[in-house]
Amino acid sequence: MFVSFGFRFRVEVEALNMAETVGNYARHRAAPVLIQVRDEEGRLKEYRITMAPAVSGQSVAFGYMSALVKLAEQKGLPVCDECRSYEHLGGFFKRADRVDVGYDERIKTCVVEDITGFMATKERGEGGKGAVIRRTSPVMFSYMVPDATSARGVLMPQLHVRYNLKNPDKQIPYQVEAGTAVYIHGVAIDVERIGRLEDGRYIDAKDRLMRVELALDALKALYGGLLFGAKKARYLPVIEALGGIAAVSHPMPFVVSPPRLGDYVGENVNRAKKFGAGSIKLFCFDKEGVTGCGKQDGVEVADSLEGLVDKVKAAVVEMLKK
Repeated sequence: MFVSFGFRFRVEVEALNMAETVGNYARHRAAPVLIQVRDEEGRLKEYRITMAPAVSGQSVAFGYMSALVKLAEQKGLPVCDECRSYEHLGGFFKRADRVDVGYDERIKTCVVEDITGFMATKERGEGGKGAVIRRTSPVMFSYMVPDATSARGVLMPQLHVRYNLKNPDKQIPYQVEAGTAVYIHGVAIDVERIGRLEDGRYIDAKDRLMRVELALDALKALYGGLLFGAKKARYLPVIEALGGIAAVSHPMPFVVSPPRLGDYVGENVNRAKKFGAGSIKLFCFDKEGVTGCGKQDGVEVADSLEGLVDKVKAAVVEMLKK
C-alpha cells in the first residue's frame, strides 16, 4: 500500500528556510524552477529556468520528526532516548554511531527510526572492515517550490535595525530576505514498509496499525501547527492551505501529479483510470474553486487539509484490517 499527497499553500512574508548569512544580509534558500513562456495565442513557446524561493524537504522532515516524537509519547509508542532528546542534541542523529544496535531492534524501539529511516556506520579498523546499518525512510518529502505556471515566487530583502538606546551611534542595520509564493509540495508514504523487520516480517499487528496512524496524524500536526521552518519568532508566515490531492494505491505505488493551478484533480483522475496496476482511491479538497473536486465520480471530498488526511487515514486503516 502506498499513499501520496500533493498540497498547495499560499505563504506570504516567510523566512522558513534561510541558506546563509553574508555580513548583515541573511539569504533565503532558492532553487531552480521552470517557467513556461507562451506566445500571444497561448501556445507553449519555450521553458526558462529561474531561481525562486524554496523550502527544503529536509527542513520539512525535521518538523515531521518532531511531530512524531510528541505524538508517539501521547500514544504510548516507543521512541529512543536520542530522538526524544533532539532539542537538547540539536537534531535527529538516530544513533548514527551505534552499530551495536541492530536493524530490528531500532524498528522495535523507535518509531522515528522506523518511519523516517536511519543510517549508522562504523569506520574501518585495522582489519579494513566497517559496518553499515541502513533503512531508507518510508516517508518522503519534496521541496516546497512556487507554482511557477501561475505566479512567480518573489524574494525581497527587508531592512531592520537593532537600536542601542544608550549609544544611538551604534545602530546595527541588517537585512533578511523574505519570500512570498503559492507553494506546491508533495509527500509520499510507503505504508508497506512501516513496522517491517529486516526479514520481511512485521511487528505486532496492533502496534503496526498504531504506527501507520501515527505517520498520518503527524502530517496534520506538521502543517496545522507549522512545526517546520526557521525565524518564526519575527517572521511567522501568513500561510493558508489552498487545496490538495491524495491517492491510496495498492499494490503498486501511484504518485499524484503536482497540484499546479488548474484542474489537477481531473488530471489525476484520468491518470488513475489509465494506470492499470491495482486499485487507486483519490481524495481532494479545493478552496480556490479551480478543480473538478466534488464533480468527479469516485473522488472523496474533504473540506480542509486535516480533513483530507483523516479520510486518507480511514481508507488506509480499513485496507490494513482486511
